[in-house]
Amino acid sequence: MAQLPVYNPPSPFLGHLPTGLGLYRKITIRGRMTHDMFNINLQCGPNVDPRDDVALHISIRPREGLIVRNTYQHRSWAIEERFGGCSVQKRSYFDISITVKPDCYGIAVNGCHFCDFKHRLPFASVRFVHTGVGAQVDAIITE
Repeated sequence: MAQLPVYNPPSPFLGHLPTGLGLYRKITIRGRMTHDMFNINLQCGPNVDPRDDVALHISIRPREGLIVRNTYQHRSWAIEERFGGCSVQKRSYFDISITVKPDCYGIAVNGCHFCDFKHRLPFASVRFVHTGVGAQVDAIITE
């Protein structure tokens, strides 16, 4: 398990946020889609099987034309948010920025605001960033 920032991490990847997430902290994931789906999880714990609680799950699905957002708590998925389309295409580069706001996560895709995702779990409980397979990640940066 590595601490952030990290460049050219393996896939899948688990990164540790030793100080957690604070208000207005930003996490940026840059890479290139290689498959039809790629997941980003802001997790409360390090486990992925079974998975610990996930405050924010982002699933980029170019084939379906969707970027799905959700929360995973007590080994159960909540209600997905699926609106907004998907400006990321297979084999294209992407830049996903997640900014912690008082009431929500602000999500930007390729430099443009995409959506807000209201906090369902306390952002202060997030200690890990997990990226799945489906993309070649160039960098995971925190600001």
